[in-house]
Amino acid sequence: MRHFSPSLALVLAALGVPAAAEDAVSATTVVELPLLNVVSARRREEAVQEVPAPLSLVDGRLLERQGIYQVQDLPRLLPGLNANFFHARESSLAIRGIGNNTANDGLQGSVGLYLDNVYLGRPGQLAVDLLDLERVELLRGPQGTLFGKNTSAGVLSVNTREPIFANAQQFDLSTGSRNYRQFKAMINALVADGNALRLAAYATHDDGWLKNLRDGEMLNGIDRQGVRLQWLLAGSEGTRVRTIVEHHRDDSSTGTLLPYAYGPLNWGAAAGNLPLGTPGSNATTYGQLAAALGAGGPVRSRPSAYEVSLDGRQRARAWQSAMSVEVTRNLGEHRLTSISAWRDWHFSPDNDTDNTSLAAVTGGFDVDERQFSQEFRLASPKYASHDYLLGGFFLHQDVASRNEFLTGPNALAIASVPNNAVLAGTGRMQINSAALFGQVTRRFGEQFELLAGLRFNHERQRATVVQHAVSPAFPVSPLFMHYDSGPLRALENSLSSQLTVSWRPRDAWLVYLSHARGEKSGGFNLNGALSPGSVLGNAALRVRPERAAAFELGLRHASDDGRFSVSGNLFESRVSDYQAITNTTWNGTYISYLGNVGDLTSRGVELELAYQPADRLDARASLAYTDARFDNGRAPTPAEVFNGSGGTADSGYGKGTRSIAGNRVNGSPRWSAALALHYRFPSAFGEQYVNASYAWRSMAYGDINNSIYSRLPAYGLVNLATGWRFGGSGRHWDISLWARNLLDKRYYLALLGGQNGYFASAGQPRTLGVSVQLAL
Repeated sequence: MRHFSPSLALVLAALGVPAAAEDAVSATTVVELPLLNVVSARRREEAVQEVPAPLSLVDGRLLERQGIYQVQDLPRLLPGLNANFFHARESSLAIRGIGNNTANDGLQGSVGLYLDNVYLGRPGQLAVDLLDLERVELLRGPQGTLFGKNTSAGVLSVNTREPIFANAQQFDLSTGSRNYRQFKAMINALVADGNALRLAAYATHDDGWLKNLRDGEMLNGIDRQGVRLQWLLAGSEGTRVRTIVEHHRDDSSTGTLLPYAYGPLNWGAAAGNLPLGTPGSNATTYGQLAAALGAGGPVRSRPSAYEVSLDGRQRARAWQSAMSVEVTRNLGEHRLTSISAWRDWHFSPDNDTDNTSLAAVTGGFDVDERQFSQEFRLASPKYASHDYLLGGFFLHQDVASRNEFLTGPNALAIASVPNNAVLAGTGRMQINSAALFGQVTRRFGEQFELLAGLRFNHERQRATVVQHAVSPAFPVSPLFMHYDSGPLRALENSLSSQLTVSWRPRDAWLVYLSHARGEKSGGFNLNGALSPGSVLGNAALRVRPERAAAFELGLRHASDDGRFSVSGNLFESRVSDYQAITNTTWNGTYISYLGNVGDLTSRGVELELAYQPADRLDARASLAYTDARFDNGRAPTPAEVFNGSGGTADSGYGKGTRSIAGNRVNGSPRWSAALALHYRFPSAFGEQYVNASYAWRSMAYGDINNSIYSRLPAYGLVNLATGWRFGGSGRHWDISLWARNLLDKRYYLALLGGQNGYFASAGQPRTLGVSVQLAL
């Protein structure tokens, strides 16, 4: 349902402040605690203004105010963060333009993801409802001297609320457009002295916002459930044991792709098997070819119509279970921390991969990922002259990928693969990674600090890739024959470093200059069906490590009364052997694969402000400028360079490549900005509040070729909410009316495809609803 005018009218009417508001004081005063100002990014709790690093903090209550509960929505509050999201497998996060890659199961992300101090081996493990959050911290630039896993772009750390030694309950129910429903519950129980349990659960449903014209079904829907149980034990000698067990399930139609743009066809490839005079032989784009072959629906429609026409089933199923035990204990003046964690993640899709109503290609990737990690840290107290931290980390990861595609009678014409056949393959990779890391801070008086960190990482990787022969047999090309890579092995040793000088000219000011080096591990292409190794050899399966070096000049300031704070920094990050999805063709067949596409430089400026001009008004704003460009590298020529059958000498579908030096990094907007306001005041119906936010991002390209067909337009999103709160801070009712994407802006999170066809992940349209919260 696109329109929900009655609810919209209620929201807009409720935003008005009554003339007699100051006289209509509720019977019970509501005490609202200030937003968090404490972080643990340096593995010890400290005020964010004390950290000489490009760090952003978002309080969990701020996320709740803005209605943000999905990882792909976090960039609305965190400058410099970008999200590519299709579904749990095809997702990635990038910082400062670094890391915008769709999935390959044999590779880790450029951005390290942590949930309650546990490293997540797959980005999709965070594709769950973010509930009962304490805070989210974003560190930009290479990390490794304080965190378990080495990363090249930064770290996103998500921290849930831990149990408290009291009895408390909270229940939330929301409903809105498109049959949106969300239920959340939290129960905290004091079991005995020093023992507390906390249970958090959720269930979310959305019918979806893409209409399938073939059968009238709504796609891109959401059906997710999850539960997290925690036990906190506080003992003697400062001992604390926090045990977390959780399980999440997702059975949705997310990942449905929207026809976005079509470039010219090259007849040496996709349509090369159509003799003149047959349907589609005169087509000049993929959409025209599909229409000529009998496809119905929006093969040539406007993307903003949010319509598709698919004959195949669209489902994305993911489920995961996890357990972690974090033990902290005082050893004299020092603090010892141990984090043991196990995770088990599975993904299984049904995709209409030709993106038309033709019987052509369906299938996808089934993925199983299991991991175990162990981390130890020893932290010194914060002495007047120095402090230090030492740590060790071990990760075992086992990833199995099984991909299978079933083709129909139109597969050869539309996708240059055999008709009525099965294309299948498997890949498996095991990783054993171990590291020693540490960081020392030396203070010179009260104004100067020197911070130095070092990390040594040792990693062994083993992999195999098997491509099954096409069934029934199709002995035209080795691309469709049996291929077995045999054992693949890699050994990586690397050093990461951090050096920061900070200066406090006054108590409320902090200036810092830093240089960091980091590395993202290499890997192997595990995609078995249509494996590049079958025609290009085993060397095409290896992806080298991605290395980064970053320079930062930063400033932090907070007023004495705490009502105003500002942080900003200038940065430059240089990345060598950048890992990204690219594509090629072999004898007219399209192959998409992961590789080292070249070097890049990302430079820019980031600014964040927080201001409380009055006791009842909070304002936050951020602005980021990022110029991320390739320094060198080559990629297939953009489709718009094509100028006739066969293409030019430097163009065409598989005819050649050209330099991408100077191209903007895909998925990286040059500008991003955000503004969030929170105002509360007494009214005749308890305390009323108003939340308003605006997030804007400039244009970006969807692929590394910077094709005009992959341009993602700029967009801005407006969120509004108003509500009433009755009762005190511990026991209260909260009723709110809200509008997300109030202006119904049509926007796109990312693109898949390339050359002659691009398909988009469509963002959520306007959603209007009401939420009720009961806290006891």
